[in-house]
Amino acid sequence: MNEYKHENILHKRHFDLQFSIRFEVVDDVNFYSPFHWHNHIEALYVLDGKIGFKVEERKYLLEGGDMIIVNSEKIHSSKLNGRAKYILLQVPLSAFEGIYDDMESVVFKEALSSDESQKLFPFLERMLECVDSKEPEQRVKFVSLLYEFFYVILSDFQAERKRAAGGYYGINRISPVLAYVEKEFRQKISLGDAAQIINVSPEHLCRLFKKYTDMTFNEYLMSLRISAFYQALQNTNQKISALLEECGIANYKVFIREFKKTFGATPEAIRSERRL
Repeated sequence: MNEYKHENILHKRHFDLQFSIRFEVVDDVNFYSPFHWHNHIEALYVLDGKIGFKVEERKYLLEGGDMIIVNSEKIHSSKLNGRAKYILLQVPLSAFEGIYDDMESVVFKEALSSDESQKLFPFLERMLECVDSKEPEQRVKFVSLLYEFFYVILSDFQAERKRAAGGYYGINRISPVLAYVEKEFRQKISLGDAAQIINVSPEHLCRLFKKYTDMTFNEYLMSLRISAFYQALQNTNQKISALLEECGIANYKVFIREFKKTFGATPEAIRSERRL
């Protein structure tokens, strides 16, 4: 059976590296990223604004100067509170092959203190300068800074070690289901259909889902539908009823309750704010 990632990390071909990274400054408004995961280590540093961040069941409110490190295979989501600007770095475990082969067992400290964030920020700042430079020597400097950044977090911010879980490791066990739901969430999806993908019973899939994502199957499905609906609400003028249908939402009352939990307002109120 093929393996899948829920989020495909874009290869930013700054210097034609042999592994795929994402490194950029993001400036956006009211963006919502539903629960997802990847085999990359992610560092996010907030330059301005506020970002609500959730890793499994842990919730954070990140403001200017804050940094979070998301370990590989940890399911997470984020929501911008208004406009926010941040530096995003995502590096695959494959970047450490032959250098630090035990990286897949490392768990980094997640939420950093102000002092810890400021210790790491200069590396990101100088990496951005390298990306903007046209001097070929800066390519070497970029890679040097990238590995120096990880040397520091390996030295100072390790929290614990992962324990292997026979056969599949961690969330990879249900990755085909995550990929299926991500692709088909606009359609009618049943727990039974999803369970067949990895040849387990619906009850067993429920247990696996809770174990590896700290969410139920229906909560994950709802998060994808909410995200798609919210982006369409922000970017189109289609009727709300049409958007609900397009996003696979049949139970309006349940959806609105979950939508208000996420955004603190009804779809009508959010669309009205956009028009002001």
